[in-house]
Amino acid sequence: MHDKRDLGARLAAFYHALVEWVAQKRKHFPLSSREESRDQLLAYLYMNEHMPLDLMEALEEEGLLLAGQESHLIAAMEQFLTYLRTPFDRREEIRKVKRREAKRLLDEQVEAMFGPRGHSRRTRIMVTMDEAWIDHPDIVERLLLYGMDIARINCAYGSPETWETLAAVIRQAEERLQQQLLGKRCRIYMDLPGPKIRVDRLAVNTGPVKLAVQKNEYGESVQPLVGIISFDSSNLFSPLPHDVSFILELTAEEEAVVEQGDELFFNDVRGKKRKLKVMEQIGPSCFKVLLSRTAYVQNGMKLWGGSVSFTLSSTLFIPMKALVKTGTTLYIYFDEAQFAAAKAEQGVKMTTTLAKAWRNVRAGDRLYLNDGKILARVVKVHEWCIEAKVIADGGKQKTIKQGTGIHLPDSFIQLTVPRLTDRDLELIPFIAKHADMVGLSFVHTPYDLRKLYRLLSKHGASSLPVIVKIETRKALQNLARILLEGLKLPAFGVMIARGDLALEVGFEHMAVTQQEILALCRAAHVPVIWATQVLEQLAKKGMPARAEISDVSLGKQAQCVMLNKGAHIVEAVRMLASLLENEEVQSLHRWEAVTHDKELPHLFALLNEEE
Repeated sequence: MHDKRDLGARLAAFYHALVEWVAQKRKHFPLSSREESRDQLLAYLYMNEHMPLDLMEALEEEGLLLAGQESHLIAAMEQFLTYLRTPFDRREEIRKVKRREAKRLLDEQVEAMFGPRGHSRRTRIMVTMDEAWIDHPDIVERLLLYGMDIARINCAYGSPETWETLAAVIRQAEERLQQQLLGKRCRIYMDLPGPKIRVDRLAVNTGPVKLAVQKNEYGESVQPLVGIISFDSSNLFSPLPHDVSFILELTAEEEAVVEQGDELFFNDVRGKKRKLKVMEQIGPSCFKVLLSRTAYVQNGMKLWGGSVSFTLSSTLFIPMKALVKTGTTLYIYFDEAQFAAAKAEQGVKMTTTLAKAWRNVRAGDRLYLNDGKILARVVKVHEWCIEAKVIADGGKQKTIKQGTGIHLPDSFIQLTVPRLTDRDLELIPFIAKHADMVGLSFVHTPYDLRKLYRLLSKHGASSLPVIVKIETRKALQNLARILLEGLKLPAFGVMIARGDLALEVGFEHMAVTQQEILALCRAAHVPVIWATQVLEQLAKKGMPARAEISDVSLGKQAQCVMLNKGAHIVEAVRMLASLLENEEVQSLHRWEAVTHDKELPHLFALLNEEE
């Protein structure tokens, strides 16, 4: 046991150094309000960096724990000094708060961000919307009934027209419940796409290629397949129309020509007679065609129209998805013309959004796809594409599809891609008009937040709550400054985007990282959203994994927990609401619940047994 007088003297010396440092630093971060939050955050930063470990351990041996006291750290230290009967000099200009006042400050920010509580549960629930629910408004009603407080619309997918319709469905569901005296309100959160690299075009070269035309339940063709025939791949139309599903490069006889309205006939691999209808010319030696019936094609196949004939020299099928496994080669093209002109190497070919992001990629860099489910490594950087090879797939084939995210943790994409992309700038007016909250994706510095706030103010949305999504190593390095900038805003919060963040910091560091983010936000009285893979197995498959239940308990440290969409999302919301409510009740009555509930195993039975 340490001498209390010596311990008090050491703590007093540290306290005086801390308040002196805070008094100096607070001048660099002037605020018109929320000064208490700024000063607690600065105090926590100093303690975290400078408190000697042996002093921390000595305090803990006396039962004086500073962990968990971040929201009222200065007052907690003063209480410890009083307990140790050690005199100290207060700095009156430093704004300290006690526990109850700190709780009030956080509650005010939570209400400003998420709106008033509609239930006894303190922790809010956010749910990512699925555009398919536009045709199933009953799902939205049940989500509201079972506890959804915030509806998230991810603006990385879909169109403004779809998002506006989805928002209307949410508001209509609220009105129907209001009429039934089941008043349920939720806020609509829209996040900007940000500089996220996603798969755009996707193509696979295999042997004979099946060009599958969609059929109805009676086996009748429903919609023709749109394709392109080209006689010169170097002059291929770019960008490709997004309804194109295949590209056929043909070699023509001398003086053979194709015109709009022509029909090209061929016998497919099975001997079935098929035809391509030439619809329009879309570029030099490049035509859009329609295929009305499923066909199997391969290189060397003959096509004819009238007295002229052609030979199929290259086939590129553009699927909505492709299967990959360890060893699969990926070719990532910088533009669509090179992508379309690609010859028949084996592997998966793709283009992506944000072609600029590949400028700093080097051989050996890692590529994570599909939230880290697929790991590839760059083999070679070509003039026209990146060649990479899948090196880990989790033991089974994985799917890549249009929209699949790509993460480049080694490639410094922030040097070539702005935080607010052109697409973000286009969407800000729409979000300012239709959203109750906006999310800033892939934030790196306080400047990113300032720029967004200026743009929102320009569109009359200066009071719109802003959520910064912490998903990069750079954001972690600048988190304290981002929080200090956020304290200037009317309503501000943080999302721990654990999917991308885990890829940045490494899975082995994620537990410590998320706890540190929570501690910093507690110090600044900033609301936190706990996101990514919460009850994911339950939402997608209808049965939760055991670890998911424990994850919810950890997520309770945040002020909001986010669920992603899935076939069983309603059940997931209901279970999450129940778990959170039980956790909150048990945190108040934990001792009584454990020692008196007859349905629970008696954890202290061994203490009562005779030797």
